[in-house]
Amino acid sequence: MKYQHTKTSRLGNRMSNEDRIGIAEVDGRVLLVLADGMGGYRGGQLAATALVNSMLRQFQLHRQTIAEPFAFLKVLIADAHRAVIHKGIEQYPPVEPRTTCVVCLIQHGHAWWAHVGDSRLYLFRDGHVLSRTRDHSKIENLLGAGKISARELKNHPQRNLVTRCVGDRKRPPVPTFSEKTALEKKDIFLLCSDGLWAAIDDDYMAETLQQTTLNKAVDRLAYQAEFRSYPEADNISVIALRWISDESERQAENDVEEDELAQTLKALDAALEKQ
Repeated sequence: MKYQHTKTSRLGNRMSNEDRIGIAEVDGRVLLVLADGMGGYRGGQLAATALVNSMLRQFQLHRQTIAEPFAFLKVLIADAHRAVIHKGIEQYPPVEPRTTCVVCLIQHGHAWWAHVGDSRLYLFRDGHVLSRTRDHSKIENLLGAGKISARELKNHPQRNLVTRCVGDRKRPPVPTFSEKTALEKKDIFLLCSDGLWAAIDDDYMAETLQQTTLNKAVDRLAYQAEFRSYPEADNISVIALRWISDESERQAENDVEEDELAQTLKALDAALEKQ
């Protein structure tokens, strides 16, 4: 299995960063996870940290192929929910921390993902958005009902109202699951908190990811989100993964070298034509 990945997390104009991100690989499987602690409740950082740590720990203990990926993701979220509640009870005085969650599992050239809240997963293919999670939020419901337009989302007074979360003792999380998705070479996964997507539109994301390396693209997106949101920039966190191949490491590296050589020759030809 061959892929490239990068991640970043920026403070924005907040006093603290309540986002948490994580990635792990075990025996040819990859887990990506992002959590955005809910600042309206005490302990957003606690919730996000507990969720990411719980999921990565459970994933790393699983040493075999995951036969039922959706069931596995459901268990990860349920266990993380309990971990968040327990972390809140441990505090003195006790708190009720809550967080969003988006998590993606990749194995054998396929991907499965789930989310709770308004943190998003995008799947880009050939420079376009192939798939995007739908937010569990008040404004997403209004948009789906045709009561507001997409242009009104960013400035709507209820844009921060999340309808589902992890850590609410009275309402266990109800995740939304993707379909099993076969991956193609150069597919890009991007998981992000609302600090990114609230400031950057989907087309700009797709264009930026196509124009440069994954590291530079993610840094540029995060910087632009912070710049465009100033002076009210939220925490901005991103994980991105570019899929290359499910082949052996050596064959995949050869493919990458051939792609890089082709790009170099193309650039050289273009330079010679200008002379």
